[in-house]
Amino acid sequence: MSDTPTTQANESASSPQSAGNEFQYRTISKAAVASVAFAVLGIGAFMFQAFVLLPVLAIGFGIVALMEIRKYPEEITGKLAAQIGLGCGLLIAVGSIAMHTYVHMTEVPDGYQRMAFSDLRPNLRTKLPFSEKSKELDGTKVFLKGYVRPSDQMTNMKNFILVGDFGDCCFGGNPKITEVVAINIVSDDLIDHSYFLRKIGGTFKLDPNARQIGEDGIPKVFYSIEADYIR
Repeated sequence: MSDTPTTQANESASSPQSAGNEFQYRTISKAAVASVAFAVLGIGAFMFQAFVLLPVLAIGFGIVALMEIRKYPEEITGKLAAQIGLGCGLLIAVGSIAMHTYVHMTEVPDGYQRMAFSDLRPNLRTKLPFSEKSKELDGTKVFLKGYVRPSDQMTNMKNFILVGDFGDCCFGGNPKITEVVAINIVSDDLIDHSYFLRKIGGTFKLDPNARQIGEDGIPKVFYSIEADYIR
C-alpha cells in the first residue's frame, strides 16, 4: 500500500532539512563581545586618565554591533551584550571624564600655580638648553604631577626624581635632562615609589649650569623643586 498524503507530510515535517530551518545557527557579534570587554577594562578610567579611551571604544563597538545585528538578524546575535557594553561604556566615559575634570579644577592648592612637564621642554628656536618658561617659574610656588622614578631606595624617600612619562618611570625609559625634576622634600613627609601619579607642590628652582644628583641614568638636572606639598 502506498503512503497516504498525511504520512508523507509528517515525514517531510520531521526531516533534517526542516529541522535545520527551524533552528538556524547564528554567530555572536564580535563587535558586541569587544564592546563588553572594553567596558570592563574601561573601569580603569577612574584611576588613570589615559584609560578614558577604553569606554569610548566600548561605545563605538556597541553601536557597530547593534547596526550589524539589525542588518543581519538571521545571521548575527548578541544584541543584549551590545546593549550592555554600550550602556556601561557610556556611563563609565561620562563618569570618569566628569571626575577627572573636577579633580583638574580643584587639585591645585592655594598659593601654587600649575606647571606641566611640557613647560620644561626647550624651545628649539633658541639656543637655551632649558625652557624659557622655566626661567619665568624660577623661585615661584608650582604644582606638578608626575611619576617617581625607581632608584636604589624605594621607600621613605626625601629625595627622588620625578618624570612625566609612565614609560620613563616604570619601563626602563631614558628621559632627557629636560624631562626630569629633582624633588627635595623640605616638609616632614616621606614618599614611597609607586606606579600611581604623584602630586608635588613646592618652590621651583632652575640651575642653568645643571648639577650632579648621583643617579647613573640621569647624571644631571636643570630643574628641582623644594617640595612642601606631597600627595
